Amino acid sequence: MDVLWANTTLQDWAVLGLIALVPVLMVLAIALIRNEIRRSAQHISTESPRPKALPLQLKTTETQRQQWRMGKQRHPRAIMDLTDDIESLLKRIKAGG
Repeated sequence: MDVLWANTTLQDWAVLGLIALVPVLMVLAIALIRNEIRRSAQHISTESPRPKALPLQLKTTETQRQQWRMGKQRHPRAIMDLTDDIESLLKRIKAGG
């Protein structure tokens, strides 16, 4: 066993030190990540809740939209109502609410 320690060079010690350093750095990284997650969780819980979206009145009913999906609704007026509904929804999304 003494022969092993007697024959170790500076490069061998450097490699052994780097190998020992890897788990230490991993533990440090895990601790930092956990700390960051805890801080962000506390930040999220202290934020004010999002405001409620105002109700949006659509021109089509649920039944009409289901008929449209099944292909039973082909009337030009229904198409116009659906495009108006889509436009209303897109405006709501663009406005951020």
